Amino acid sequence: MNGTEQVSFEGHSAGESGTYDVVVIGGAIAGASTAILLRRRNPALRVLVVEKGEAFDWKVGESTVEISSYFLTRVLKLYDHLSREHLAKQAFRYWFHNEKVTRLREASEVGSTQLARTPGFQLDRAVLDEHVLKVAATEGTEVWRPAKVVDFSLEGKAGNSVTVEKADGTKVTVRAKWVVDASGRQALLARKRGGIRPVEGHPTSSIWVRYRNVKDLDGVEVVGTDPADPFVRGVVASRRLATNHFTGWGYWIWFIPLRGGETSVGLVWDTRLVQPEGKTPLEKLTNFLHANPLTREMLEHAEPVEGDCRYLGTLPYFLDKFIAPGWTCVGDAGGFLDPFYSPGLDQMSFSVHMRVDLILKALGGASDAEMEKEYALHNKRYDRFLNFFYQAIYRDKYHLMGDYDTMTTAFLMDTALYYLVAVHPLYRRSAERLAMPPYYGDGAEVGLYPMRFYQGRLISIAKRKKALGIYGNHNAGRRPGFVGFSVRSSIHVMLWHGLLRWAKAEVANALTYVWKPKPIEGPQPVLPPRLAAAGGPGLEAAAGG
Repeated sequence: MNGTEQVSFEGHSAGESGTYDVVVIGGAIAGASTAILLRRRNPALRVLVVEKGEAFDWKVGESTVEISSYFLTRVLKLYDHLSREHLAKQAFRYWFHNEKVTRLREASEVGSTQLARTPGFQLDRAVLDEHVLKVAATEGTEVWRPAKVVDFSLEGKAGNSVTVEKADGTKVTVRAKWVVDASGRQALLARKRGGIRPVEGHPTSSIWVRYRNVKDLDGVEVVGTDPADPFVRGVVASRRLATNHFTGWGYWIWFIPLRGGETSVGLVWDTRLVQPEGKTPLEKLTNFLHANPLTREMLEHAEPVEGDCRYLGTLPYFLDKFIAPGWTCVGDAGGFLDPFYSPGLDQMSFSVHMRVDLILKALGGASDAEMEKEYALHNKRYDRFLNFFYQAIYRDKYHLMGDYDTMTTAFLMDTALYYLVAVHPLYRRSAERLAMPPYYGDGAEVGLYPMRFYQGRLISIAKRKKALGIYGNHNAGRRPGFVGFSVRSSIHVMLWHGLLRWAKAEVANALTYVWKPKPIEGPQPVLPPRLAAAGGPGLEAAAGG
């Protein structure tokens, strides 16, 4: 555990029951932060966290963005721990390739040219989860560990019962006014009541593993020894410390550095467009990484950590509701969309902040009638936030990811609008903006329709480029210059650049109806070689788009 002190099991003797104000199922970041905020805002509350793991494991969710960084640093007050035990993140970076690209310095690249102006971190989640749970215990939360919830009964105003099995096999049943599900993708409460809803039209899967000895994007093997090299001088920020995305038709690959020296490497793909080949998840991932010349270069001397490979066949899911009398869910137990743009910890931050408010209001004596209205309104608005966020950002996004022109445009506009709507108001105006996720407020359609329109246009352009054989025609040697991520004027610079690029993409697309462009010569390496030779799954849909 990298020297991190583990929080041990503390609790009642076998068979003894107790009564708590709140029982939290799961002690990782979502559950532990819920306990911390409950106790800080009302130190008289009896809060119990039940954590099944004797030690936390590596997990995805290693990269913060601006909202989650705000929550971790300013709400939970973890800046000191984050700065000492994790890596400072230098925003997002995207790498593209086509038939002309054989190595990194030949690829088109998009990312911050200057240092990021808002805090961000590349997290070792095992270390962070351990620390946050320790903070919760130190501040008065009771922690049972290792222990797992084996049964529960949600009885609303009459109270709830939770049965916990300890490491020695004995069981304890406790009563709780509130039960908080922070069990991650297990989503215990939602699954028991049949509340999990699939996200239609977004069939994405993922495989990931940690590697050792991945090449340093700022090191000699990649950038050479000459500090005057234009490839080096074009970027002030560290390339290695960014979340690096290597993209192609229907997929993207993340490289996230970790403080211990390992690198988290993961593949996410749209199953309608691409299918990795191999007998095992690790073989599928290895074949895919080898087929991309840029990731092949990064992993030339690397080896995967033995036994670390993970696979999820279905990534996205929604819930029917998020809170009701006596129970709620936080973090991934309340739904998940897609790891692209690293929104998972943002969603965790919103859900914990808002649902702690509702729990405290209910425990503070608000009438049942008033709280029923609050729950109904929150469920309606939070469902709209997740649905509209999916519609605006993720629907069919994988069609354009491997094309420099369309993906760069989408990245600039998506990021600028995220800053304008969510980041700038939170950092510069009011901390209460954590209670107002994008699209949460009434009238959110005003923001949805323009974003859905430009995403739809870019996706259509990407599909046509694929059908014409010119998808990725500018994926070699291009590096747009724009300033680093900031809550000041660079927001408008990014948005303006995005609008200009969108206009150029529309003009170029219109001209293809007048003069048919010459297809890229040779195989397009946006697909693994065998898939490309076979025509590639999903190409029929592209041609028809």
